[in-house]
Amino acid sequence: MFDVKRSYLTMMKQIPFLIAAMIGMPSTSSANAFSTAYFEAENFTSQTGGNKASTEYFPYIGEGYLEMGGQGATVTWNNITVPEAGKYTLLFKYANNTEQDRPCDLKVNGVQIKNLAFGPFTKNWETHRRGVSSDYNEENYGWAKYWMTRVIVDLQAGTNTVELTATGVQGGPHIDNIGVSTAIAEPPAPIVNVSDHGAIGDGQTDNSQAIADAIEACPTGGSVVFEPGIYMTGSVTLKANITIWISEGATIRAFQDNSKFKNFSGGFFSKYFVFGNEVDNLTITGGGAIDGNSVGTLWNSVRERNRPTLFGFANSKNVTVTNIDILNSGFWTFVPETTDGLMIDGINLLSIHGYNKDGIDPIDVQNAYITNSTVTCTDDAICPKSYDRNVGIDNLVVKNITVNSTQWKGFKFGSATHGDFTNSLFEDLAFVYCHSGLALLSVDGSNVKNLRFNRIKMSNVQTPIYFLNGTGLRTGRVGSTVEDIHVSNIEVRDVYGEQGSSIQGADVDGTVYPIKNIYLSNVDVQAFKGGVNSVPNNPQEMPRRSYPEVTVFGTYPAWGYYIRHAENVVFHNVTHSVSPEDAREAIVLVDVTGFENKGQTHPLPVETQP
Repeated sequence: MFDVKRSYLTMMKQIPFLIAAMIGMPSTSSANAFSTAYFEAENFTSQTGGNKASTEYFPYIGEGYLEMGGQGATVTWNNITVPEAGKYTLLFKYANNTEQDRPCDLKVNGVQIKNLAFGPFTKNWETHRRGVSSDYNEENYGWAKYWMTRVIVDLQAGTNTVELTATGVQGGPHIDNIGVSTAIAEPPAPIVNVSDHGAIGDGQTDNSQAIADAIEACPTGGSVVFEPGIYMTGSVTLKANITIWISEGATIRAFQDNSKFKNFSGGFFSKYFVFGNEVDNLTITGGGAIDGNSVGTLWNSVRERNRPTLFGFANSKNVTVTNIDILNSGFWTFVPETTDGLMIDGINLLSIHGYNKDGIDPIDVQNAYITNSTVTCTDDAICPKSYDRNVGIDNLVVKNITVNSTQWKGFKFGSATHGDFTNSLFEDLAFVYCHSGLALLSVDGSNVKNLRFNRIKMSNVQTPIYFLNGTGLRTGRVGSTVEDIHVSNIEVRDVYGEQGSSIQGADVDGTVYPIKNIYLSNVDVQAFKGGVNSVPNNPQEMPRRSYPEVTVFGTYPAWGYYIRHAENVVFHNVTHSVSPEDAREAIVLVDVTGFENKGQTHPLPVETQP
């Protein structure tokens, strides 16, 4: 049967501090009207043709994934439930390790909908395999790379039946889960088509003025529509109270020319490809793509300060971004900031050429939801930040996100941490090939409290967990707190760095600012990287005004968990191994009070220092 723990009702009730944010948004046509659920594909209810639930290729969301059989194989889910009849988007998160499509016919409640291509993640796998850690299985690399395919369907209230039949000779794909989200089935009227203002989707014409004219002409509540085609343009300025409908097969693509990008006001950066300031009740959807066109060596130098950020908005309320692909940024990719009431759902984000290509960087947002998406980038994948000490981040929910690869962090709070970071949930995440899995770094004065990380899987990470109360050491605004952090149901395989995991406060001129009330439950790491032949000394304290990278501490005297300047750290059923053998202890405590290690029949030794 389906895992109904991920249903609509429990998304509303799961954690008390999220209820108000989830049900309290104003009644508008934007983020408030949105609801979503997802169902684990491995929990199919019937099948023919050799489909099976599998856990062979790690990581994945949930307890496994569906491995479809050969041509003609059919799989059925007869317990897809929604609260009321209407239009919904089905979001299939799938993997295809080949260079060909793996098409399937889709039926819903017995009605043929369409043939879904389930195309490959890439047709040049060597580009993506290059540079992965030496112990990664390159032959199977693509079975851990997921993408979303989307289709709008009619569903009835209550139970629905979804069926896929593989039609290609290679059979069907692997499917991790099926998202079900409320859909805007068509662009709301009145419609303003960009082609009516002179736009031509031929991949050559400069459509900058035509697109600007169409957006300006769109009345409140209406839609600006891009039909299939490639629309070359300079910067696009968004506005409030409209829908930008990028049809399936349509791409808004940037010119590779810095002179085509505007300088905007209102955002953290000044140069964007697509941006809006004070764009309340904005929706961007439709199934198409926004493409920054940063490929090859263009905009790939970290010293190039004129690189454009791809997509963002600021100082807004009730913004929805769903069912689009966000591709090839010159700098950070997707930067929603200072927005209250944000829904991001069903996106594929891919930005792999060059450096500093962050994925999604929410800055000073409240009541924000990021769900049912994939991220592939070269810097931090999901990276909440705060630049305003009076705003910060509150009620941020991130669920059902697969990070296919990044050269840096899978999830990172920071390093910009000026405002507080509170009352947030990160659940059902999968990271593969990341520098760090979970990084929580408060170094600019932010108070961090009441965060939950649950049901997270990682593979090939350098550092699984890196939590630091740097108490304003970078800005001099000392005294911040990091407390009440709950980490549960975490599974990690193949750690490739010797640092292990760390949980640290700070000692500033003899005054200790602890990290406290840290709870790890059902966390399993197989295996931490060993091979250190002698035990190093305790590392230096976090240096003042430095970047809080884990490497500033060097190799810790623990192969598993190094915990320093901490109060009330509780481990329950925290298991781990090391390979190869290592001279260090599994857990080292330095200036820690209230440590408990529960739930293990034979707990590994812990070294305690004053």
